[in-house]
Amino acid sequence: MENNFFKPTILFKEYMILDMIEKNPNITQREISKAIGIAVSMVNDYLDQFEKAKLINRKKHSTKTVEYFVTKKGSERRKLLNIWYLKSSNNIYIQAKDNIISFLNQIIDKGFKKIILYGAGEVAEIMLQVMNDDNQIPLEVVAVIDDNKDRVGDKLVNIPIITLNELNKYNHDGIMISSYKHHETIHNNLVEIDYPKKQIIQFFD
Repeated sequence: MENNFFKPTILFKEYMILDMIEKNPNITQREISKAIGIAVSMVNDYLDQFEKAKLINRKKHSTKTVEYFVTKKGSERRKLLNIWYLKSSNNIYIQAKDNIISFLNQIIDKGFKKIILYGAGEVAEIMLQVMNDDNQIPLEVVAVIDDNKDRVGDKLVNIPIITLNELNKYNHDGIMISSYKHHETIHNNLVEIDYPKKQIIQFFD
C-alpha cells in the first residue's frame, strides 16, 4: 500500500497492519515495518496490543517463524477502519476536485473550449478523471502531448498521446501545461515553436 503523501496516523497504521495480516498470515514484522515505514520494535508493540485486544492470534512455529491470524473481532475492526479511511479520503478528494473544477471554469470563462494537455503524467491523468467524473464541464481535451517517445501512440484516460510535432493535426484553442516538474521546460518548448503565448494555459504558475 504505497502512501507517499500522508504520514500514517495511528488509526491508519492499525488498519494497514490488520489488512496485511489478513491478506498474508505469514507476513513478517520486517515486511510490515517496511510497508508502513516504522521500526520493527514498534510493529511488535502494535502486535502485542492487538493480541491483548483480541484482534489477532499468533501461532509460533519457531523463534523466527510466526503465523498471524486476524480474529472475527479484528476483521470487523479492519472493516470499520476501512470505512473511516474511505470517508476521509473521499472528503480530501472532493476538496481537491472542487479546486480543479474551479480552475477549469476559469479557463472556460476565458473562452477556451478545446484544449491539448502537455505532459502525460499524474497531473494530466487527474485532470482527465475529474472531467470524466463531472460531465457538465464544457471543455474538451482532444490530445495529450508528451516528450517521452515511448508513450506516444498510447492513450491517457482514452485521450491519444501525441508528439509536439503533431500539434497542428488537432483542432484546439489552447494548450494547458500539465506537468509540475517540467512546466518551465514545456513552456520554453512552446515559445520556441512560436506558439501563441495567450493560448498557453499554466496550471502551475
